[in-house]
Amino acid sequence: MMTETEILELRPVLQAQHSLLRRLGARLDEVEVEFADLGAQKEALADLGRLMDELERDAELVLAEDLEDFSPETIERLYLKRQRAVDSDLARIGFQDWPSFVKACQVHCLEKGANPLAPYEHLLTEADLARLRDESYGAQYRWDRLDYIFVGAAGVLAVLTDFLLVRLPKTMLPFSEYSGQSGSPVTAWLRGLTDREKGGFRQWCADAGTRLEKECRVSYDRIAPGLGGRTHRLQTLGHDPVLGFVFGVWDIMHGTMTGFRYDGQVASLFQDPAAEGGVKLAEALLRHIGHLFSDVGTAQGLPAPFMTLLQGLNVGNFGEKHRTLGQVARWMYLNGYDLRHFLVSGITPATVEIILRGYLMLRHYSEHGEVKLQLRNHPKYRTMLLVAHAVAASANAGRVVLANGNPLAVNYPQWLALFRYLAPSLKYWVLDKHRLEMEHLQNLTDSGWDELLAQSRELLTRIPSSAPEPFELRPETNNPQASRGIP
Repeated sequence: MMTETEILELRPVLQAQHSLLRRLGARLDEVEVEFADLGAQKEALADLGRLMDELERDAELVLAEDLEDFSPETIERLYLKRQRAVDSDLARIGFQDWPSFVKACQVHCLEKGANPLAPYEHLLTEADLARLRDESYGAQYRWDRLDYIFVGAAGVLAVLTDFLLVRLPKTMLPFSEYSGQSGSPVTAWLRGLTDREKGGFRQWCADAGTRLEKECRVSYDRIAPGLGGRTHRLQTLGHDPVLGFVFGVWDIMHGTMTGFRYDGQVASLFQDPAAEGGVKLAEALLRHIGHLFSDVGTAQGLPAPFMTLLQGLNVGNFGEKHRTLGQVARWMYLNGYDLRHFLVSGITPATVEIILRGYLMLRHYSEHGEVKLQLRNHPKYRTMLLVAHAVAASANAGRVVLANGNPLAVNYPQWLALFRYLAPSLKYWVLDKHRLEMEHLQNLTDSGWDELLAQSRELLTRIPSSAPEPFELRPETNNPQASRGIP
């Protein structure tokens, strides 16, 4: 890593070299114009080239006796002579050490009118600046017009599904505090799948639930003190669609019931022995799965995932009745916010995922070919999904406001999807972005140095082998062709 002093000293050096290269470039342009008018000399050089080609073709005819007078020491003496000439040239410009070279460059900048304090960007052409922009760390994650279109389309379509399909778990009664707000037609269709009176497949689903309820009895499915008859599934951890695979299976194996019991207005965690234990793990798991299927189609249904944990949060002061967060969760469950409406609410984040993941997959394979697509570890893709989910979540917050603060309008799966992408994005912005940017710059620097060294070696190889011996064309007054430079 260069120090600030070295960076300041490097600025006039680069400015001086830039000035020299610019002047040399202008002079080369003039020389090229002059050579363009010397057709005769170009023809003569072409003849020399053809002669050299003939000599190279005859090189295989050279015998060992022809090289008897060849002396390798002569080449070494020529190399040393050239090296002394180069050292002499360096000494002539005063390049004894780095400080003297920096000072000489500063003097050159002042003499030629070059600003030694000009920014480094002044040394670059528009093509160089464009290349730097394309190779920057942010360039690979920069959005284009098509990205904005698909992110916006995914967010808007998700908002429409939230307003038109998800709605509320059911239509609110006229005398309720949120009267007139309509329920979801998709949730109503799911609830009707276990309507025995309509016969057919619905009757079969209802009968299957009844049989599973009889065969898969569990210890956590009973009414204990502090549990409501309609809310006992919300209050017991075994009925949670996710947590139940831990707590529910444990309760079945040990004959207990784990959940939140209301003593007055405060919920407290409890464990209540309900039956004898001794059930094996495999049997307990099968009983638990069967019991969940038997409860999913009942009138109250299963609670939404992790909603049971809200029973232990006796904080907050929501609505006109000043309910706590746990009480709001109970009220939502009693008014139809169960697993079925949770699945319907998942249409909104699913819309974002389907549209954007399909677009990103097609875009990625069209640009990179058969390269594995990793959405979780790609900052650009993850940010696009985060923005689209943020649009949908913001619209859902607006829908809650328009519904007079009705908590049933909260799209729980949409907010879970938002936080799913927000957490790794925050980690990337706070912890990983700077480190990855420095690694990207280091890789560019290493590859640039490798390319520069390779080009330098190629120049050192090509120049000695291709540089011709100097010659001078002298015109003769008696020979009109020679006067034009033709030998």
